[in-house]
Amino acid sequence: MQTIADLVISILKDASVKRVYGLPGDSLNGFTDALRRDGTIAWQHVRHEEAGALAAAAEASLTGELAVCAGSCGPGSIHLINGLYDANRSRVPVLAIAAQIPGPEMGSTYFQESRPQDVFREASVYCELVSIPEQLPWVLEIAMRTAVERRGVAVVVIPGDVFLKESTPHRKSAPIQFVPRVIRPTDAGLPAAADLLNAAQKVTIFGGAGVEGAHDELLAIAEKLKAPVGSCASG
Repeated sequence: MQTIADLVISILKDASVKRVYGLPGDSLNGFTDALRRDGTIAWQHVRHEEAGALAAAAEASLTGELAVCAGSCGPGSIHLINGLYDANRSRVPVLAIAAQIPGPEMGSTYFQESRPQDVFREASVYCELVSIPEQLPWVLEIAMRTAVERRGVAVVVIPGDVFLKESTPHRKSAPIQFVPRVIRPTDAGLPAAADLLNAAQKVTIFGGAGVEGAHDELLAIAEKLKAPVGSCASG
């Protein structure tokens, strides 16, 4: 029998995910056991979930590819918050798998009950709760695609009992990977920008996310213009 957790692993593999940072917990057992059975995605054990989220943010920053972290219900996933804020503000693609208490117990003040889909909303570009097994494939794929395309954090909240449910047959997931692209002004806009710079007596350059991958070119332009360069966190 293929479980929902097995399906999650399959979709992550199709996206070329190589590792998941996290700390085991009871509500996450279905997922971590599926990782163990599959054996192709490394479980990067950390001492604290915050470190796992920060590690995922660092990996995404260095590679430009989707990085993954996970936490169990209650304080487990809530500890991811600082790393997810860091990744989202730095505009790097991170998927956070936040395990939740069993679905039937939601709303009953169950032990360690929290609402991660509300907690993480400001630290993400996508955040959704999977209430039933049939939601999982498309919610996970939308989350991953949103993280990659919008360069931010996507959070998928999955109750522990859903991980263990049987998965229905599902088509192979289309690869969800970052494709480098070139962004520049229009042909008409370039001469206008040049005229503006040539007419200015003093020029200061502030480089942000738009100069990603072009730091050497930026410094060469700054040298030619004799312009100081400032940067923001997302650059």
